[in-house]
Amino acid sequence: MHNVLDAEFTREEVKAALDHIGDLKAPGPDGMPSIVFKRHWQFMGDRVVEEVLAVLNGGDIPEGWNDTCVVLIPKVKNPNRIKDLRPISLCNVLYKLVSKVMANRLKVVLPGIISENQSAFVPGRLITDNVLIAYELSHYLLNKRHGKEGVAAVKADMSKAYDRVEWDFLEAMLRKLGFRRRWVDLIMKCVSTVRYQIKVNRTLTTQFCPSRGLRQGDPLSPYLFVICAEGLSASLHDAAEKGSISGVKICPGAPSISHPFFANDSVLLIKANQQEAAALHEALKLYEESSGQCINVEKSAVMFSPNTSQLAKDAVKQAIEIHSENWNDRYLGLPVHVGRSRRKAFAYIKGNICGRVYGWQERLLAKESKEALVKTVAQAIPTHAMSCFDLTKTFCSEVNTLLGRFRWSQQDKQNTLH
Repeated sequence: MHNVLDAEFTREEVKAALDHIGDLKAPGPDGMPSIVFKRHWQFMGDRVVEEVLAVLNGGDIPEGWNDTCVVLIPKVKNPNRIKDLRPISLCNVLYKLVSKVMANRLKVVLPGIISENQSAFVPGRLITDNVLIAYELSHYLLNKRHGKEGVAAVKADMSKAYDRVEWDFLEAMLRKLGFRRRWVDLIMKCVSTVRYQIKVNRTLTTQFCPSRGLRQGDPLSPYLFVICAEGLSASLHDAAEKGSISGVKICPGAPSISHPFFANDSVLLIKANQQEAAALHEALKLYEESSGQCINVEKSAVMFSPNTSQLAKDAVKQAIEIHSENWNDRYLGLPVHVGRSRRKAFAYIKGNICGRVYGWQERLLAKESKEALVKTVAQAIPTHAMSCFDLTKTFCSEVNTLLGRFRWSQQDKQNTLH
């Protein structure tokens, strides 16, 4: 792995990084999208490669390269709190070339240093792998009606996960995983030399320097966040080895699973008793204090198997300090109740499509516009669920009927000839 990371950076790597950046991705503070560099590569390519390789080989990042413009994207219809907005960082293309070359090398070694519990951002793994595992575990949990001791599943969501990462913790994790000094310094240089300006109502604020956090928009950030999350995974593995946390086995021959991860989201499985809940809380508290992360209680929830007594439920909720049992019918866009009733489990998909169609019906749309909406929006809604589950023929027929009625309806008539 060190041989891969420490090999000499080449011109081909820089050009490959540029080719992978979208032509018209939102530009950084310099206002230059990547298409400018691609179209004029024949006379500016040599200078760009020279400057980028100088940084990758240990030189300082030139003035202005790491300046970043932050735009706030609303996560809800009418945002009135800061946490209702998602900060996206717009980086300059020249900095992105440095970051992307590093990311391309880093992701080669990532599968060997990140535990199998993490399924996001690691090459060779899909986030839907852990979705299937979470589905099987929740199906087992919902149908566990016998036995003296119940099982609890905690859905933990990290609040503003990227923005809260402490740089000292990131550096310590890189050293602990065995990265050499050169790579640690190079990564920390990219992370810590950033200067922000926030764009509000088309106006930029004054420039300031942050003291922590990773940028959503930096090609390196997803891999660095996964490395930070490995700290929590290691803590949970340690607790499992000591017997403080048991995890869940869905059958005698299956492995014990305690924590499938989905980037900044996680499902944590324990026996429903106060001792294991206290051990889980201790691991989460240690991770929060070390990394700067904070669990979003509003989005977190706990689910118990039917054989769990009310006394045990209260003890677990008190120990982990998460009192919500409003576990959604879906996790990461997928249903968890499929094992009980497929028709009920996929009802949310039909609900989403109905909501879109009813909104479109209020507009005066041409046949071509309706066809475009059906193909690009409505038919795309079930694709995420279809990557894991077979939709029933009845369900598909109901959706086709709904979309067909919308496609062929007139302004004054709903039921017209298809």
